[in-house]
Amino acid sequence: MSDFIKVLDHLHFTLKKVSVVKVLKPFIIENYYDIENTVIFPINSRLRYGKYTKKVKKESFLFIPANKVVSLAFGKGRSVRLSYDDFLEEKEKYVTKDNFLRRNPIDQKYLVLNFETKVLNSINIFHSKNLKPLVIERNAQTLSILKDIVKERYYRYPGSEKLIDLQSQRLSIEIIRYILSNQPLFSSIEENFKYFKDERILDLFQYVSDNIDKELSNKKLADFLNISEEYVGQYFKNNTGYSPQDYIELRRMEEAIKMLRSDDESIKVIGMKVGFKDTAYFCRRFKLMFGVQAGMMRKRFNEI
Repeated sequence: MSDFIKVLDHLHFTLKKVSVVKVLKPFIIENYYDIENTVIFPINSRLRYGKYTKKVKKESFLFIPANKVVSLAFGKGRSVRLSYDDFLEEKEKYVTKDNFLRRNPIDQKYLVLNFETKVLNSINIFHSKNLKPLVIERNAQTLSILKDIVKERYYRYPGSEKLIDLQSQRLSIEIIRYILSNQPLFSSIEENFKYFKDERILDLFQYVSDNIDKELSNKKLADFLNISEEYVGQYFKNNTGYSPQDYIELRRMEEAIKMLRSDDESIKVIGMKVGFKDTAYFCRRFKLMFGVQAGMMRKRFNEI
């Protein structure tokens, strides 16, 4: 419990996007993927997910951890199957944004939230090989939060954006609580708590973040920790599960993602700002890690 309290004390939440979409005709995205956590709440329609198209029940929602691939089926009736990239190319045929939530019982609408939740702005709390997309069913706390967000989107009261941000942050904490109380047999997100047992690793995370555009060799990491270069790889692996250079590349790519989302700078400039002097190499590593080119990832940020 003490580790959980530390996690909450150092939690850094960022709401990336909140929108309400209306389905124009049923469709299936075979490989939905986002580098942020995603919540999809069916307001008055059907949502299915996964290989066996499990149904998300009424007054429940689907939580998709960052970097997890999942099949999603929207709408009622005969559906068109699409890859995510194909959906992006033809999205106008399938969905439209409906920010004002006009009340029409025949509309098929969904609330979609994308957010980042990190500890000390370094550790993605939902990053775990054991954590899969999950449905949170008829949970009073989370359902109340989601309905409040929908209401704020509909009425647009003064301060609505601030309240939506606060409610979304509260939602992320409730999801953490739900996972901890309902998945006791798996390490799940609890594996991230181990970082608080050695504060040096937290200092190292911050050092990497502060110097992401510079050379970050094992020797520099060893010098920062005041340990031998031969030992730094073992130390890092024991404490994070990553080799030093694998972790550094992951952090560089996460920073690149942030810039692709918010900046208009070229791919070359973004690559250099996160420590890649060779643009071609940056593009190859990006495609290998995320499965799409950096330019396509930038396009995705404007979609569902």
